Amino acid sequence: MNALVSVREFNANISATLARVESGETLKITRNGKVIAELRPPGADWKDDPEKQARAERLFEILDKGIPGLQGPATYDERTGRGH
Repeated sequence: MNALVSVREFNANISATLARVESGETLKITRNGKVIAELRPPGADWKDDPEKQARAERLFEILDKGIPGLQGPATYDERTGRGH
């Protein structure tokens, strides 16, 4: 749930507001009715998720092979002269 919290309310209740975020709530901070910031709990690092890690590794393998149809050196190593 995205709750709105004014800057004034945030300043007056920093500890309570941060406790809400720590418990998993996402808060939008407003000034004069306009959202100026969003506070949310930190997201999980993709390196800690085996499924996301596997997808990232597959993507890196594809990128290492280069993009089919490009003229000239396609891989990073070919373009930079590294790995030779």
